[in-house]
Amino acid sequence: MKFLFSLLVLFVFINGCSTTKKNKNLAESIQLDVEELKLDNGMTALLVNNSKLPIFSLYFFYKVGGKNEVPGITGASHFLEHMMFKGAKKYGKNTIDFIIEGSGGSTNAYTTNDSTVYYENLPSSELVQILDIEADRMENLALDPEDFNKERAVVLEERKMRYENSPKGQLYQLLMENLFTGTPYGRSVIGDIPDLKSVTREQIHAYFKRFYAPNNVVLVIVGDINTKKAKDIIREKFGKIKSSPSVIEAHAELKEEAFQVSLKEQKVIKRKGESPSPIFMLAYPTYKAGHQKGFALDVLSSILGSGKSSTLINEYILVSRPVATSMYAAHQQLEKNGFFFIGGELVRGIKLDDFRLDLQKKLKSYCETEITERNIQKIKNNYLVDLYSGLDTNAGLAQFIGDRQWLYGDWRFYKQELLMYEKVKVSDVKELCHETFSKNGVFVSVWDKHK
Repeated sequence: MKFLFSLLVLFVFINGCSTTKKNKNLAESIQLDVEELKLDNGMTALLVNNSKLPIFSLYFFYKVGGKNEVPGITGASHFLEHMMFKGAKKYGKNTIDFIIEGSGGSTNAYTTNDSTVYYENLPSSELVQILDIEADRMENLALDPEDFNKERAVVLEERKMRYENSPKGQLYQLLMENLFTGTPYGRSVIGDIPDLKSVTREQIHAYFKRFYAPNNVVLVIVGDINTKKAKDIIREKFGKIKSSPSVIEAHAELKEEAFQVSLKEQKVIKRKGESPSPIFMLAYPTYKAGHQKGFALDVLSSILGSGKSSTLINEYILVSRPVATSMYAAHQQLEKNGFFFIGGELVRGIKLDDFRLDLQKKLKSYCETEITERNIQKIKNNYLVDLYSGLDTNAGLAQFIGDRQWLYGDWRFYKQELLMYEKVKVSDVKELCHETFSKNGVFVSVWDKHK
């Protein structure tokens, strides 16, 4: 694998001795030898050779998720994720998992608001067959009626386990519903129960034909592969699959304004659930992925709630009389919008409303007391170390470049990320801290004492 971290640049970065010239060197210090292939049908493939071990990781990033659904078929993306493992024309019922696991490999998938991702880790000898399997299910997914109805029950049970019977799941769903009310992000990725019960095979098939097409996917392979031969195999297996004209229309229909959030007042939402102690989340709308202000907000979230030395941990947990048993903060950037959130679980006996008011007051004060050059540099150091660690495996690198390709249209976007993170200053973070915590937000909680 031809990517290298300059230890000298890393040392300079960690010690906070940065200049514009060094920023440039930092961005260029990760040398990724990515070979690109673009098929006539619109499919993009990115390949990286790493001959260290005779294995590879393969990722398919389909640009379709919860936000692409409409009322009546909520959960379609996740339902389809399940059905993709049930067989296609050439590789029928229960054969995909059998072949992959029988070859000593592993496979899985996940669905988000914005994407659906399938991935495999396999010995290098299995590249041809796994590409054949992926091409078969991209073009000829079976959606067997018997399997369809069985999987409907599985998805409904999964929803019950993750949401109805999970206080934390209830909490997150409550937040998204109330923060993104009236937008596609306000809908549940796993789907609403009435839709899951009523959606038909024909509806899912139409959804599949629209979004599961070569011009809506990024394929990434990292590992012990001959990239020239891999390109030939990709052309052979996928080159004749037709693109989907309607998928371009589908993405164009999702206007930016449909995702904007306008909170006219503070929202406080309480729901009775099976949590013996109050669990909560407080969120504020921010900016979509890639927005320059998002990088300063990432830094702010880490200062406040990442690690044992973070502000919220020291304020509410590591004190003589703890108020909370857990606290965290994060900045989540989606394709069309974003949100800054703080969450945790309170000690029994703490009055929830008093805590909420105290937290909101202190957040504003932190804008002046906690944002220092030292704290910002520490977060930058942590980010860089985490980034490097993530690139140390085939799967980590495949996900890294694939995420940036499907989201930003260019896997090289990481260079801009590094530069923008390094350019973050104390004044930037302070300004965004005041801006964020001066907005109306949404406070949600789940507790068995709620009425």
